[in-house]
Amino acid sequence: MNKIHRNYKRLSIWILLFTQILLIMSYFYLKVDNVALKSEKISFVNSPQEEQIKLTYHTSDSRIFLKSINSRTKFIDFNSSLCYTNGTDLVSMKRSKQFNWQCNCLPGWHGKDCGQPEVIWRALLTYRKPLKITGPRTFERRIIYVFSVDKFSETIAEIRINELGSIVDLFILYEDKRSDFLQHKLNNNFAKQYHDKILYLKTNNIDNALHLVKNLRDDDIILNSNGNEIPNKFAINFLKYYNKWPEPIRFRLRWSVYGFFWVHPSKTIITGGACSVSYLRGVFNNRIKLLNDNKTLSNPLYKGIILGDLNHYGGWYCEYCYDIAQILELLATKFHNAINLEKMHQKKIDNAFLEDLIENGLYIDGKTELLRTHRYRDSYFAPYYVMENNWNYDFLLINLYSKIDYYEG
Repeated sequence: MNKIHRNYKRLSIWILLFTQILLIMSYFYLKVDNVALKSEKISFVNSPQEEQIKLTYHTSDSRIFLKSINSRTKFIDFNSSLCYTNGTDLVSMKRSKQFNWQCNCLPGWHGKDCGQPEVIWRALLTYRKPLKITGPRTFERRIIYVFSVDKFSETIAEIRINELGSIVDLFILYEDKRSDFLQHKLNNNFAKQYHDKILYLKTNNIDNALHLVKNLRDDDIILNSNGNEIPNKFAINFLKYYNKWPEPIRFRLRWSVYGFFWVHPSKTIITGGACSVSYLRGVFNNRIKLLNDNKTLSNPLYKGIILGDLNHYGGWYCEYCYDIAQILELLATKFHNAINLEKMHQKKIDNAFLEDLIENGLYIDGKTELLRTHRYRDSYFAPYYVMENNWNYDFLLINLYSKIDYYEG
């Protein structure tokens, strides 16, 4: 009896052990199978052929509506005085124990309401005809800035989008219809912070771009400039709040070369343009590119105004502000007319030649002497965004090929 009991007990143990082995094998089989199913599912969802990029910027298929903003948000009321907040010495006015019957302007600001930055005030003073600027308006004018972007102008485009992003309502960025450089950049987060303000187009669609803005107003502003230009943000901002300024507007830009540390001996260049939508329609027949055509704008028929002079600039023109490899690539193109290509090959323009030009302050022709600028003494040395983010743009602020500039910077 005891023997039978022992055999039964032994058999029970073996059955229990066998059952446990089966359970363990079943668990691992089911787990591996489940993982395989999951991996197949994930692979299917993330298939590169099926996945599409979700655009966060506007395209030719978009319907765009610009915001209407009350101008009073940028002004403050002191008794009977309406003062532009950014141009007014609010501290001294608030400390004053007397009634403030007029606005107390900060240095570099002018006008009854302190709304005219230096560059605007000087332009209005030198204008040959009497002007009666009125404002502030009830609602801000919206600014639409149109310019092309390619691999040579990528850095300057990044700077001006960030420099003007808070005051421009829509950037219309375009590129040649045969290129996809800009589109690729936008898809990889170029100027991501401002994608809701960016409309991407090809060159052939520019003249129809404004049709995509469904609430466009006649008094909105169109601004157009070349690839290496950065307009003065304060000059542009003034146009938003005031009426009866002369049209069209052109800009006298500081002419920097290789970086902001050298200036061309001519010092400035007049280029770019801005006007109201009604002016664009009535005078330029909606052709936006005419706003940046010097032959057109220099015609006496277009009696506009130039913003900027030799000491207070309407912005910056940064010529050859690329790395050495890009300058060489640009000079090798058929479309570049700055120097004679035949002579270029005779002179053997290479890395060493360009480094010598940048170090010693010679223009691309190898003859014209450039003027040195002073980073900490010159109030118009570079755009504000560049100065505030100098660690990203040291190659534009410091002459890296000059030991003196490098160590001083």
